[in-house]
Amino acid sequence: MLLFAVCCAAGLVHPEPISPLLTANIQTILVSFGGNKSSKGKLVYSRENQLQAKISSGEAGSFVPTSWEGTPKGVIEQANYNYGTQTYWQQNNRNYEAPASPSFPDMFAWVPATSFVRNTTINNIAVQEYFLNVSTVGEFRYFCTPENTIVRTAMNLSAPGLPGVPRVHIFIQDTYSNVSYTVDPTVFTSFNKTAGLDPPVCAGPSNPPPVTLDMYIFHPRDNATLVNQNTADIMGDTNFVCLDALSNHTAQDHYDVASWYKVEVLPVWGQYQLCNGYPGQCMGSNTHLVGRELAFGVTQFGGQCNEEDANEVGVWWSMPADGECKEGQVPSEGVCSWRVVRRVKTIDAVKCLFGELGMLDSCRKEQRPPYPVTSDMYRRAFTEDSVAQRGCPPINP
Repeated sequence: MLLFAVCCAAGLVHPEPISPLLTANIQTILVSFGGNKSSKGKLVYSRENQLQAKISSGEAGSFVPTSWEGTPKGVIEQANYNYGTQTYWQQNNRNYEAPASPSFPDMFAWVPATSFVRNTTINNIAVQEYFLNVSTVGEFRYFCTPENTIVRTAMNLSAPGLPGVPRVHIFIQDTYSNVSYTVDPTVFTSFNKTAGLDPPVCAGPSNPPPVTLDMYIFHPRDNATLVNQNTADIMGDTNFVCLDALSNHTAQDHYDVASWYKVEVLPVWGQYQLCNGYPGQCMGSNTHLVGRELAFGVTQFGGQCNEEDANEVGVWWSMPADGECKEGQVPSEGVCSWRVVRRVKTIDAVKCLFGELGMLDSCRKEQRPPYPVTSDMYRRAFTEDSVAQRGCPPINP
């Protein structure tokens, strides 16, 4: 025992590898995007077969209005399934197939690199704590019993913030219980990989006439395209901006300006695509129709066809490259699904919106949707050109 204590104090002892087969109940705490939420679910892990699944359900927390708490609308159900290098992500009955990884994304791959820190307790259970610091990513902690039964993992990840704002910290903590070293293969064989990948479009008249929408987008100063990007209405972008900026993802995403567009669309909504980067890379099988969801994909099927709750959380759209109209085309079925009518105005988000108008302070005061004061501030930033009138002057991106 004395030798063990000396070795551990010197940081020379690493934990035994995680069991190659593992099933457990799991309770997750996530602090990110300016808010936090907790969920409960199940983890099924088979390293030898390169399979893992994490299935959870919990309150949406500050992602939705207070009035939604305790109702089905205030619940987010999520699942991640990994089959070798292929990953499927599910939220509220929507499925997405992610691009294949170069290798199996083993969720416990980092554990063997941790080093012993101390003996402690969690929920009256004696555990050993192990720690790993990766300077470019963050901190990782692993807690297990002396018999090497997993009890908790915690990751404190960080990213640069906006000028004058501290770094963001994204905290993910998983606590495990009812741990067993077997795997029920039906968890993986019963999951329908194709169900929900291409859901039906929202019901409506055949070949409806196009409509013109106001769309808003945060983007880099040198890239104002809508192709393979996600846009929003005023409420939806306010929801995104408040949670994104308060968690300091805005600097990480290179969003330093914001633009207001008039966009003509075919109002036949497909599944929302998740788009990132420049040029945009999108996840989702709907590559032609304008995709639609309520902000952060809340309510069933992400709110793809939910008009009733749009004014409480806002709407997000995805603008697929294959759906963009060519010159002279008008959005219509079998032709194209969207075209930019004009870019109305671009503003300096960091200097004017966040700085001179104080949008971040307003976000902090309201804390969660529907952000009535903050969304009105965001709207006026585009409709007025003078800071004295609570607007922002136009700039050339």
